[in-house]
Amino acid sequence: MSLESIPTWFSDTLVITLEAAQAILSIVVILAVLLPTLYLSRGSGSFTLTLVMFFLTEAMLVGIGWLPFWLLIATVAVLALAVATLGTGAVTGE
Repeated sequence: MSLESIPTWFSDTLVITLEAAQAILSIVVILAVLLPTLYLSRGSGSFTLTLVMFFLTEAMLVGIGWLPFWLLIATVAVLALAVATLGTGAVTGE
């Protein structure tokens, strides 16, 4: 069994759709990477490190076919919107 076939096996075993199996497995992998990262990187640079690990994990999941590419793009767009909102607030003094 290869990494690419694990979601198919998981969906057949639980009798759920392939997309649901990919989402469940992706969430498990992301949490397995982020929870130790959050615990071990308490401090000033922890948010940046957490974001980097999150994007690297999502990129790995896209690479092995467990996560759709558009979800990675949507995550980047939401982060860009958040940074733009923070920057606008800093410039206008709010």
